[in-house]
Amino acid sequence: MRTLVAIAVLGFVVVASAQPRSATLTMTTKPTPLGLGQNLFEVVVKDAKGQPVTDAEVALALVMPADPKTKHPEMRSEGKLKNAGDGKYNGIAIVTMAGDWNATVTATRHGKPIGQTKQKLTAYLKTPTKK
Repeated sequence: MRTLVAIAVLGFVVVASAQPRSATLTMTTKPTPLGLGQNLFEVVVKDAKGQPVTDAEVALALVMPADPKTKHPEMRSEGKLKNAGDGKYNGIAIVTMAGDWNATVTATRHGKPIGQTKQKLTAYLKTPTKK
């Protein structure tokens, strides 16, 4: 949300935009890339000054979009990550199918959103070998 503030000074109007300070969310997974079954999701939340946010609520949503060609319905998994201290949050999510998943992590503080990150992740039946 943007807040506009107008101040009249000697007949001139100055408009200033007050941007809310948002948090930066960094997500990692173990294993990387995702595998079928249990995957650990870890998120680090930092404020605009780069300091850890220790009192956020962090939610994870995994969505595999529907595929009309194969008549496969959308798959979804959602949950809250646990506060692990020092701005770190983690949790286990079960990935039930290989393919592309859209991961959305949202951090809130006192019921208000402070940051969000979205990533497209690919889950594999077997972890690809590095060449």
